[in-house]
Formats: sequence, structure tokens, C-alpha cells
Amino acid sequence: MAAALRSVPRPIATDPRLMPRDVIVDDRAVQRRAPLAAAAGAAPRQAATLLLLYPGPDGELSIPLTVRQPDLRAHAGEVSLPGGAVDEADDSPTAAALREAWEEVGVPPESVRLLGSLDQIWIPVSNFQLRPIVGALDRRPGLLPHTREVAAIVELPARLLLADDAIVEQLIEGEGWALRAGAYLHAEQVIWGATARTLAMFATVLRRVAESA
Repeated sequence: MAAALRSVPRPIATDPRLMPRDVIVDDRAVQRRAPLAAAAGAAPRQAATLLLLYPGPDGELSIPLTVRQPDLRAHAGEVSLPGGAVDEADDSPTAAALREAWEEVGVPPESVRLLGSLDQIWIPVSNFQLRPIVGALDRRPGLLPHTREVAAIVELPARLLLADDAIVEQLIEGEGWALRAGAYLHAEQVIWGATARTLAMFATVLRRVAESA
């Protein structure tokens, strides 16, 4: 996996269907998107997530995702990888991703074997520049949600990312806004936005691993 992350062509291929689009009503684009949180031209904040791989409940490669609490100020109720802003005390995005995984789902940083990283993703609504870090564990961790931010933890089998019908069109709605986007569906959750784009990049890496096997 580490070799595939090093050798995969950059930028890593994703799927254009995952990019949010305006809602179409009677052949007319309806501008009902969530407003941008940042002023035009403001420098984005640095953030990181941990895409963690381990043998899941059935022994197959799995990835933990968090369902965010519905009352959070940003990205309420959305499904995401463990992660958050890079703090001043963090030495690097990798350090931030490991810290956030410990705080959000209880994975000890020292237990994670680092494999590499994916391309950065800009998140307009919160103006974060997000770096996905890829790590692995030899055994399934004892995942524990941090209830202030995390409502639930969902374990996603990595094989689902490679299915021909993995990405489906969805209407995404929030308070005062709506959009259409491709998304992954799993465990009654809609996985879209930056998380879906991260997973799609990782699917490209998985295909590279399969080709070289």
C-alpha cells in the first residue's frame, strides 16, 4: 500500500460526479447552496484527516468513519474521516490527524503505522485545506466515539469503494440550502463532499495495488 501511495500519478484521479452541483428544477438551476464561511481571498486553514485501514469485523479491510453530531456549527450531521484543524501544537498535518483520531475515536497515535498521504482537498464551506493521511493497524481497534463531536462510528469495507455502482446521485439538503452530488451509501449514511473525494482517491490507490499484485 505504501508503494502504491508513492507511485500513484498525481493529482490522484477521483470522480467528477462527486463535485456538488446546483439543484435542477424544471431545467432551471436553483442557487440554493450553503454560503461560504470564509471571506473571498482569505487564506485557508490547514486541516488533516486519518484514513485508517485495519481488519474489520469480518476480517476484510475496513475504514472507520464518524457521523458528526447534528448540532455542530460546521458540517453538522455529516459523515467524515477522523480529523480536524492543524493546531499550533501539532508538528505537522500527520501529527494533527493522529491526535484527532485519538480524540474522536480513541485510536492511540503510537499504534498507527503510517503509509503515506493523498492529495489535499479544499473545503469551500469551512475554508479548510485538508490533507488526508493514510495509516494502518494490524488488528481491529477498540473504537470509542467522543460524544461531543461524534454521534456514531461507521466501519466502511474498503471493497465497497471498487464496486461499479459505488457512487450514486443524491440530493443533499441542509437548513436553507440544497445541492446534488455523487455519494457513497453505507449503513444508512450518505457519504459525500470532501470525505467522498478522499475515498475516491483511495479507491484509485486500491486499483493500483490490485494491478501490481
